[in-house]
Amino acid sequence: MNDKDVNKAIKICGTPMTHSKFWRKAKANACVHFLTNVPNSKEGWDFINQLKKYLHKGRYSIRLKGRGSRKEHGDQRGIPIKYAERYSIYIDQKIVDENHPAYNHSKMWKMRSKLYSLRAEIDEILK
Repeated sequence: MNDKDVNKAIKICGTPMTHSKFWRKAKANACVHFLTNVPNSKEGWDFINQLKKYLHKGRYSIRLKGRGSRKEHGDQRGIPIKYAERYSIYIDQKIVDENHPAYNHSKMWKMRSKLYSLRAEIDEILK
């Protein structure tokens, strides 16, 4: 697989988000490190394209992270997609509802916040 094929596949799949872009865009969203060691080959890209094709795009998005040797092209954040030996696929949830892992956590946090403020008001009245 040459660079031209890789760049074509990246355009088909969409540009992967960087870590900072992801956290700016979807701070509360949970992601799942869904697949690892997807090869950088025609077979691997065919698989990624099929996954993108059948993904429920209203609820989920996919991020790719490059994996492999960091001697030439990588640093502590990872490897650019076109130089990667293999990929990790992350699936992010866009909608926070009952199916989202952070849903109950955020509800509990809101409830706890209300209780703490009520407790503070009661302490003020009792003083």
